[in-house]
Amino acid sequence: MAFPTTRQSLEEHSYSFKESKICPSCEVTIEMWNTPKGNVMPLDFKLDEHQVEICVPHFATCKNPAMYSRRLQKKAQEKKEAEESSESLGDA
Repeated sequence: MAFPTTRQSLEEHSYSFKESKICPSCEVTIEMWNTPKGNVMPLDFKLDEHQVEICVPHFATCKNPAMYSRRLQKKAQEKKEAEESSESLGDA
């Protein structure tokens, strides 16, 4: 299934609006939506070339995407641990 890209398709796929807020990293207004699996997903809404409102996950456009993505948080943690490990090997 492709990710829903409009408010109507989000609602048809059992997503529900939770709240609007300002992203602390890039200071844009984002909407938080509850997913069918019970998670909360940050979304950006913008107009496409046909002036139709579409949404994209905020971590696709944010300056600090790991703030919203568990997968990216894990990847950043693994990178940090690898850097720390290589630094400690260099000190030996």
